[in-house]
Amino acid sequence: MKKVLTAFGVAAFMTVPAIAAEMDFTKVDADASGTVTMEEATAAGWEWTAEQFAAADTDGDGALSMEEFNAAAAG
Repeated sequence: MKKVLTAFGVAAFMTVPAIAAEMDFTKVDADASGTVTMEEATAAGWEWTAEQFAAADTDGDGALSMEEFNAAAAG
């Protein structure tokens, strides 16, 4: 049982960098335009619906600024 818990803990720890990378604005902003489009978010593995993306796009310009992206990523 102890080995199972240790393995689970190590596996959970190893996924943190992958999750953090997915939330990194500069990595999701593939074209380095300073904004993230729905297409870039989808390509980076985000599973947002069009409605969720639109809600995160508070200024309604069709893309997420770093501030909008970080607010959406935070929850």
